[in-house]
Amino acid sequence: MEKALVLLAAGDGRRFGGNKLFYPVEGIPMYKRISSQILTLDKEIFSAKILVTQYQDIGRELEKQGFTVIMNHCSHLGISHSIKLAVLEAEKNENLQALCFTVCDQPWLTGKTIEKLICQWEKSKKGMGCTAFSKQTGNPAVFERKYWKELLELRGDKGGKKVIMSHQEDVFYMQVEHEKELWDIDFPTQEQGDKDSQIHQIMI
Repeated sequence: MEKALVLLAAGDGRRFGGNKLFYPVEGIPMYKRISSQILTLDKEIFSAKILVTQYQDIGRELEKQGFTVIMNHCSHLGISHSIKLAVLEAEKNENLQALCFTVCDQPWLTGKTIEKLICQWEKSKKGMGCTAFSKQTGNPAVFERKYWKELLELRGDKGGKKVIMSHQEDVFYMQVEHEKELWDIDFPTQEQGDKDSQIHQIMI
């Protein structure tokens, strides 16, 4: 089954107070932490890599790394618009049968976890899959083509979790070893480790 990886990097960073994707986490800009992990993946796993962003600097950089870059000029429409742009791009390739979404602001997510999710999800024969820690679900999340229509129907800041919750019988949940991989940075001080008050976990 041919699959594409989608990296979402179009958020306005309102809670953060600006473009958080350039914010250094352990000395490395946030977007580079996840993109560098993606570049370690076995080339057989994904036949395409799609970046959705509103930031030209990130687009130019990752285009050099083999990403197809889709510019999101309407980020105010919420994450659903970025998902829609990715799905519409993927639909151009009739060979693609699944999309795996991940986000730029999970700086501790590893390529190993992405590979493990895809491997175990394919063995499960389920139509969707996502990571989880205990009962908390998170990104990455993968969707077979049969669910793309529902992704296109999302609006505002409603993401793929809405589709997953509508078909829980067809979802594979992969438990991650370290909860930190699912942490989504929303505030500059989160790198200091104030998890209880500042870590925000969200699925696309």
